[in-house]
Order: sequence, then structure tokens, then C-alpha cells
Amino acid sequence: MVSLCLNSLPLPPSSYPKKLTETTLSSSSLSNGSIETALKPIVVGGNPPTFVSAPGRRIVAVGDLHGDLDKARYALEIAGVMSFDGEDIWTGGDAVLIQLGDVLDRGDDEIAILSLLRSLDIQAKEKGGAVFQVNGNHETMNVEGDFRYVESGAFDECADFLEYLNDYEYDWDEAFVGWSSVSRRWKDERKMSRNNWAPWNLVKRQKGVIARSVLFRPGGPLACELARHAVVLKVNDWIFCHGGLLPHHVAYGIERMNMEVSHWMRGLNEKDNSPHMPFVATKGYDSVVWNRLYSRDISDLEDYQINQANKCYS
Repeated sequence: MVSLCLNSLPLPPSSYPKKLTETTLSSSSLSNGSIETALKPIVVGGNPPTFVSAPGRRIVAVGDLHGDLDKARYALEIAGVMSFDGEDIWTGGDAVLIQLGDVLDRGDDEIAILSLLRSLDIQAKEKGGAVFQVNGNHETMNVEGDFRYVESGAFDECADFLEYLNDYEYDWDEAFVGWSSVSRRWKDERKMSRNNWAPWNLVKRQKGVIARSVLFRPGGPLACELARHAVVLKVNDWIFCHGGLLPHHVAYGIERMNMEVSHWMRGLNEKDNSPHMPFVATKGYDSVVWNRLYSRDISDLEDYQINQANKCYS
């Protein structure tokens, strides 16, 4: 799915108290004997992040990565935010990177990409920058348990990652950030030890499916990691989302949508009898993550808007 960045829809004031948190600090520095003007700090509102003020920063947006770690690294390198030396070092300085969702499915190295982005965020904050992610339809599908587009290698990665977590006694942050640097070794060792006996391969596949279910179910470790990210993110005057933002989404409230999706991914809905899945954000052809109206002929969007208007007066 094409990711869209829109800045044409006005956003009403949030219906929730906006908690502002400074995520980075910038200070004046000496360069060649001159004093550089300090940038104002990046300020984030909402949990998950929804409103971001990042004055004077270069903003870089990267779309679907779909489990292709090599292409993901290349995209980040040519964007000027990661080193070319294979060390995965943040080189973006005080830039802000936004990844627009669909890290999952269609590739083998999904968790490694999620890990890499988290590592870059930690490094970026030390330089006055930041990395944000937006959940797409393939993230919500996997939390829902829809594994139709999962590659066999991705199931294997889930099994490897779950075993790898045991070595850290489930010290999540350390383990998760470190996975991108060791995942290749685990993958290579798995290929070297691969047994072509068909019944054994079936057992391995079942193991991978179970591991993925454990990791991505609502309340699972990777579902909770995804819950840290928004479905709609406003950075300065720009709106970022995976599919497309429509007027009724804005009226519903983007902070409200983000909180509801995060709540669902954390597995908290079952405890307070909330709706099983936040429909307006994650389900239906006109939901935020599935909306394709902006990539179609303009008449499709006009017809949709007319139908919405008729509903209001019917």
C-alpha cells in the first residue's frame, strides 16, 4: 500500500489533555570559532506520540519496508540518516525520521528492521534528532492474527527471536535493540543446520506459527512494541499516516484513535470490555490504515465525500 503524507486537513484541538515531553535537548556549540544557534528541543505530545514539534529539523519519510532488511538499510543510507559501513550508525544529526508502516509481511527480517529503527531512535536522540514509526495495515493485521502475507523465513525469525529472548531472561529493551546486529548470524546458523526431512520441516513451521502468535497477539511482546507507535502522527505542519486521513477521522480525533489502537495492541481491551478492535482506524476500506482513496481517480474521492455528506443529512 502506498503511504501518504498530507497537510491539507485542519486538526481540531485534542480532546485529551496534551502531555508534552521533551525528548531531545540541543545546546549552542562552537564550530570553527563561531557560535552555532541552538535549535529548540523536540517536544512530543500524546502517548503514543501524536503531536511533535521539531523546529528547524530536516524531516525524512520512508515508506513500506516489508521485511527486507538489506533494502531498508540501503534506503536509510541514501536518505543520509545511517552509515554506509554496515555498523548501523545514525548519521542524520538532528534530523527527524518517520517510517510510515508496513514493516511486517512479505519479507524474512521484519523483527530485525523494527530493532534497527529502535536502535537508530536511541542514537538520534543523543544527536538532537528522533525516529518515529507509524503503524500500517500489515501491523494491525498481524496483531489481529492474520498471517496471510507472512513468509516462511519470517516465521523462522519469530522462532529464533523467541529463543534468543530466553538468553536475556526477557530483558526486553536490551534484547530487542540488540537483535538487528545478531539476526543475520541466527539466520545463517539456521540455514546451515536445516534438515530437509519433510515431517521435521512441518514441525518447524508449526513452531514458527506458534512463536509469531505469542509475539504478536494483543499483549504480546512485539504487539506491545508496536503499541508504542501511532497510526496518525503530526510533525510540525505535516500529517503522516500509512493509508490516508479523511475528514471523519479528524472529527473522531487522531489522539483518540492512537490511544485506542495502542490500548488494543497492549491487550487491555479484554480487561475493560472495550471494542475488540478500533474499527475507524484499522478496519474497513475507509479506515486510516486501509484507505486508498487518495491514490485513486479524483472522482472516487468526490463520490465518497458526496456519500458521506448524504449520510449526514439522511
